[in-house]
Amino acid sequence: MSFSRARGVIERGPMDSILEHAVFPELAERLNALYSEEEDALLLAMLGQEYTVRRNGITLRGQKAPELHEAVLLDYLACRGTVLVETPWRGLGDFAEGLAADFRKRVELPLAQHIGDLATRTGTVLPLIDGWSAPSIIGSDLAFTVRALPKVHLHVELSQENQDFPSEAWVLFSNNANEFLSTGGLRTLGELFRDRLLSLLRIY
Repeated sequence: MSFSRARGVIERGPMDSILEHAVFPELAERLNALYSEEEDALLLAMLGQEYTVRRNGITLRGQKAPELHEAVLLDYLACRGTVLVETPWRGLGDFAEGLAADFRKRVELPLAQHIGDLATRTGTVLPLIDGWSAPSIIGSDLAFTVRALPKVHLHVELSQENQDFPSEAWVLFSNNANEFLSTGGLRTLGELFRDRLLSLLRIY
């Protein structure tokens, strides 16, 4: 499995190589996953969904995980981070300035269009993405935090349109998220978050 660094996505070695040499019990302890000795497998949560990581691949609800989901999880498993530092929150541009404008276009602007839906359905949707309401750090209309991965959190701020400004959305990362994902992995995680949240809004 390989991804182009020029596109700002993840570039890792083949999945077989990453999983073959992984010490699952140590990974489980360091990255807050569950380890099944009987199955020699990890149970790892991402955006409110549980993935099973085995030597021969990663599955979601018994099916092979989508490629980008798999890529982010492998990036996380291959990291060297240890302790989550949540605040102060950081934008993607703090980790990779060249990705900030694209991230705004691909992730934040699409979310800004659905502030009204989110405002009325936070109680239903947030638990499904392992999220919870949080105090706004900028005085926005709606703010929440999401445990995207056990040691990578997102903080989302949303402001509704008014007579002076259009609707706005900001997606921030926990302070040391770059210790657990590459910059490409962070961008991809943001896109997966966008897709999952908008999908849940269509369903609920």
